[in-house]
Amino acid sequence: MLYSQVIIIGGGPGGYEAAIRLSQYEIPCLVIEKERLGGTCLNWGCIPTKALVKSAELYSEMLSADNFGLPKQNQEIEYQNVWSRKNAVVEQLASGIEFLFKKRNIPVVKATAISVAKQKENYIVTTLEGESYSCEYLILANGSEVKGLPGIEIDEKDILSSTGILKMQELPEELVVIGGGVIGCEFASVFSTFGVKVTIIEFLPRLIYQEEEEISKRLAMQFKKSGVKVLTNKGVQNINKKGSRLELKLSDDTILETEKVLLSVGRKPVNNLEWKQIEELKTEKGAVIVDDFMQTSLDKIYAIGDLTGKLQLAHTASKQGLFAVEHIASRIYPEKYKVPAKPINYINIPRCTFTHPEIASVGYTQKEAEEIFKEVLTGKFPFSANGKAVAMGNPNGFVKIIARKDTSEIIGMHIMGPNATELIAQGAIMIANQNKTADVESIIFAHPTLSEAIMEAIEDLQNLSIHKI
Repeated sequence: MLYSQVIIIGGGPGGYEAAIRLSQYEIPCLVIEKERLGGTCLNWGCIPTKALVKSAELYSEMLSADNFGLPKQNQEIEYQNVWSRKNAVVEQLASGIEFLFKKRNIPVVKATAISVAKQKENYIVTTLEGESYSCEYLILANGSEVKGLPGIEIDEKDILSSTGILKMQELPEELVVIGGGVIGCEFASVFSTFGVKVTIIEFLPRLIYQEEEEISKRLAMQFKKSGVKVLTNKGVQNINKKGSRLELKLSDDTILETEKVLLSVGRKPVNNLEWKQIEELKTEKGAVIVDDFMQTSLDKIYAIGDLTGKLQLAHTASKQGLFAVEHIASRIYPEKYKVPAKPINYINIPRCTFTHPEIASVGYTQKEAEEIFKEVLTGKFPFSANGKAVAMGNPNGFVKIIARKDTSEIIGMHIMGPNATELIAQGAIMIANQNKTADVESIIFAHPTLSEAIMEAIEDLQNLSIHKI
């Protein structure tokens, strides 16, 4: 039986980064991963979808080239080439991670872990393939899987998951997206840009419900402008196949026909390990309960990523993985490594949606802030008054800043507009440093840049924005 001081189950962003950090600390580790290193994010999620987003963005600019004084382009998209480029991007990055593991001599077992048992002071992990591995510390990074809806079967041919739609090599004429969250809206944005007739069905009153209400409303308006039909406050009762067509019966008894369906109603933790001769981990709604250092209810067993039920984001998993490693290292080499001084502040984890325009947020929404702090200040600045955004031909959207009224501490930033997902890091830094408006006022923002919109939104907290109309 092969022994490693630490075993990591799952090679997604949290798992593989934890393994590399353990290697940097010269702590032996082994990763058990049934698919390819990189997990859902790299192979079937974040990265391939962003490759499609970039292709859609360039295609949109080509179609509007005359707005920039250039000859208008009317070429139809060759989706097979887009699909191939997406795969090439994934291959390059996945191969890069595999090279890092090879360079650091980190063992990877391509297998499915099915059970954990206790043997004296060690844990024994057994795989579906019949092999067993022993360790002192165990990090669970099992990830998550697609949620379904009762009575609707995902066949990955006509009714697709977010994984299946990335394998689709030809564009459908019509696509119904069930679920108006981040994943659904991103795919709707991409495929509508490629010329697909898209309809979004959302059970809740508005799209991307966790974002500021104004952002949700503006996204719905932008979708309508681009030809995407948005149906809110509606569910799907069932889907019937009618030849080459799909017939959806909605909660209001209306019938909707389409060629393909994307089911994107969220993801759930993969918590399917069998615990032999050992008590099971404490869980809540299927997610493993962890403390500030990612420790579970069992000593020397840690859990990270989507399995913990926190924000289902790759960068959340990565940070949790590094926290778990820091804690393990402090137990193995207490004279050399210390536990993290502060726990992860989940409120200050950036949330990004790669629609057109992009959406990004960090910290509290205005509603959340008012519930906690009672009185808050809000500042807002439109990209339509930002020189760089106008020059880019992308003036849609705004920056909104939320600060406590009693201390003027910045506690929220919400951006809709060009490069929002890049700009949001500034908000995360401000919130992490507990910056007040006066702290930021001493910073000089370069001109002309999109980040000036952040500066002017902060100035607007005191009604001092120069360019706000």
